Amino acid sequence: MSRLRKTYQIIADILSFTTSNTSLEATLSSADVDWDAIVVHGSRQLVIPTLYCRLKQRQLLHLLPEDLDLYLHDITSQNRKRNKAILEEVTMLSTLFKKHHIEHVFLKGAALLASGYYEDIAERMIGDIDILVATNQLDKAFQLVQQHSFKPLPLTFADKYFYHRHLPRLITNKYIAAVELHRELFNTYTKKEISNELLLKNKRIQNHVFVPSAHHLIEHNILNHEINDEGYRYQRINFRSVYDTLILCKSIYIVQPSRNIIKELCNNKYVRNHFNKTNVLLDDFKNECSKQAKFFRFWLNNPGLNHIRIRFLKSSFFLQHITNRLFFILTNRNYGHDLWNNRYRIIAIIKTKF
Repeated sequence: MSRLRKTYQIIADILSFTTSNTSLEATLSSADVDWDAIVVHGSRQLVIPTLYCRLKQRQLLHLLPEDLDLYLHDITSQNRKRNKAILEEVTMLSTLFKKHHIEHVFLKGAALLASGYYEDIAERMIGDIDILVATNQLDKAFQLVQQHSFKPLPLTFADKYFYHRHLPRLITNKYIAAVELHRELFNTYTKKEISNELLLKNKRIQNHVFVPSAHHLIEHNILNHEINDEGYRYQRINFRSVYDTLILCKSIYIVQPSRNIIKELCNNKYVRNHFNKTNVLLDDFKNECSKQAKFFRFWLNNPGLNHIRIRFLKSSFFLQHITNRLFFILTNRNYGHDLWNNRYRIIAIIKTKF
């Protein structure tokens, strides 16, 4: 087993609701636990506060080295404070949109936080506030948010010529989180089971905030990582997304213990891939519908080869992307002109791809 696999397994065991405390305590008491690696990979995957909260809930904080305990406690406290401010911002935006009859629904972390799924709000790290808005009200909503101290970031070179799933990010000094108003859930993926119309139609209100149904929250959480964040393309796992799925499935089982939410979702290849990768590290989702992803397990056990594979794939996709853009240069003179004006920045980006 590779060092990466060992580190991922420990992170998964801490997050899991099926790994016993006895087993986890034995693992964490071992002298060969690489706490530095756990912090590095936990930070990359935005689950440092989650790990601390789960250890606290399991009453296993005494197993942490003293300096690490203090460090994780501080990060978790800061995240709790930030999330309280984000909830206040979500409430403000919700009130504003309802007042002006904007059809909307909060997405991802903001929706999960507002719904009260977490035992401790510090468990989830959130970057910005994502809101899906009805297409015919998107411009109105964009202008409305700007009237309340928010300003859009300048259009990027890509924003000017290519379609994106959300409008330019809105920022302010008055509130802690940026806001992204979504016109689409995904850049290229379309599926009638999780369309904009269905999310808006089946939304529910939690703590005075419109959020997707639990079923749609799970599905969007998974597809966002697998498609938008390219988890499927590169066969990567994201522990923040995995933990969100754990929390959501757990909440559904409590209300409807006989419901097999995994079976309902696994007809979708992206969702099935998510669970199959997760099953390599956790037992929480094991059932008759899911298997272990053999290739993911192989790459996890061979991180050196996996690094070469990902570099090759990224280079291949980037060359394909460049080829498509060359055709666009020939058909759009303004694009070619702007490309030349941005040539130094673009050359710098290209160098990072190889």
